[in-house]
Amino acid sequence: MGNELFFFMTEDVSNWIAGIFTLFMFSLLYKENPFYRLAEHVYVGTSAAHGVIAAWNNNLKPRITNDIAQQGEWWMLLPIVMGLLIYFNVYRPYAWLARMPMAYWIGYNAAIGLSVRTVIPWFVDAMASMKPLVVFTNGAFNAFDSFSNLCFIISILGTIVVFFFTIEHTGVLGTASKIGRYGIMLGLGASFGNTVSSRISLLIGRFEFLLRDWLKLI
Repeated sequence: MGNELFFFMTEDVSNWIAGIFTLFMFSLLYKENPFYRLAEHVYVGTSAAHGVIAAWNNNLKPRITNDIAQQGEWWMLLPIVMGLLIYFNVYRPYAWLARMPMAYWIGYNAAIGLSVRTVIPWFVDAMASMKPLVVFTNGAFNAFDSFSNLCFIISILGTIVVFFFTIEHTGVLGTASKIGRYGIMLGLGASFGNTVSSRISLLIGRFEFLLRDWLKLI
């Protein structure tokens, strides 16, 4: 009974803290104020602390206690030392040491970006963009899919023309470039709309927390 009461009280207190800080965040809709800045600093601080603890428990600690201490993989000390060299960036006389892990990290990611496992998906996407202009469904001509594929291919070719900066966009190329810009605008608009809808979903979830879990109104 005591444990159940403690859990209930702890859950209730945490809901109150979460609800109050949610209102502090929403107060930015009026104007920037000390309550919003307090919630912002607490959020950033707790996120940074959670990131440090997660990195220690999920990465560093298992490597030190299991891989290095128990299995004897002492070579794993090298990436740990290289990672620690980044902190020399705050000490100007030896800030050049921080460039070593940064150079390795940038070079490694550049190599990964040019690797086979990264390039192959590009070819897969390119192959997926090659659609038939004439589509048959169950032996019958499908006018809608054929027209849709035609519009898709025209927009793809127009988008490619947009990024030919060494050719003057006049005549046919000018028309294709204009179509490509419209295609880019449609793609960016759809992406932005998807982002907005996902943010609205998060907002609905937050209102649901405030009205159901915190205030018990629904």
